Amino acid sequence: MTGLRVWCLWLALIAAAVQAQQPTFRSGVDVVNIDVSVMNGNTTVSGLTIDKFAVTDNGVLQTLDTVSLDTVPLSLVLVLDTSGSLEGERLERLIDATSHLVKTLRADDAASLLKFSEPIRLEVPATVDRAPLVEAIGRLEAIGATTLNDAVFFGLQLRPMDAAASRPVVLVFSDGHDTSSWLSNEQVLEATRRSGAIVHVVELVPDMYSRQSPFLGRLAAAGGGRRWLAASPNDLRNLFGRVLDELRARYLLTYYPTGVTTVGWHDVKVMLKGARGDVTARPGYFVPPR
Repeated sequence: MTGLRVWCLWLALIAAAVQAQQPTFRSGVDVVNIDVSVMNGNTTVSGLTIDKFAVTDNGVLQTLDTVSLDTVPLSLVLVLDTSGSLEGERLERLIDATSHLVKTLRADDAASLLKFSEPIRLEVPATVDRAPLVEAIGRLEAIGATTLNDAVFFGLQLRPMDAAASRPVVLVFSDGHDTSSWLSNEQVLEATRRSGAIVHVVELVPDMYSRQSPFLGRLAAAGGGRRWLAASPNDLRNLFGRVLDELRARYLLTYYPTGVTTVGWHDVKVMLKGARGDVTARPGYFVPPR
């Protein structure tokens, strides 16, 4: 059995074990943290106070404990498509956009670089040092198939340097659909819902003959993030910058769940009261039986 086949089999076995994975919330008395983005068109909505939010947990209205801007450092995993379809200008613009993003991170933000075609490769583990990231980004080459699903799952497993004091974010870039993964869409979506990471997707859809990936839209929704569509490789730097701006302006809502059963999936909905904006948040959380 080849090394790649063993690797993919290992991924599939881990995905099958997601059902037993420990959740973020383990009991009915633990505080629930919901990371929320509010935007009006392309502009983030700032200055919202606790009275402007309403949260339901499995349909039951909850009492919010706190609402604040989430200012903890980022732990960013860059999951970049480097398949053969990126050769030429697309790859050049991707390198430019990613390098610029890394250089604009704050000093205490950590980042790691995961590239995927076939196979998947962790180029740089989590670090606050920008030099190895920029160097590795500059070496990216476009070749091979698109192992999108397996790469996203791998990226979700990369733990923050300081999990208690950082915010895990996975930024996925791709220009196409999966062609060679072992993991299914549903396995990756389930892992995303339970991961606790914010997932943003930048998708390059360069012409009328290209079609958006339904999976990438579902992936962003499952991770409480957004899908950003690039009509041209020249849009990538701007979109990567907008992702970072959105992350800097997210709210952290906390509450102690009341009036709901402890075990199982908790469907969480966040709404605005007396304010206007497009709200994006994780769809919920899961509590397994004790």
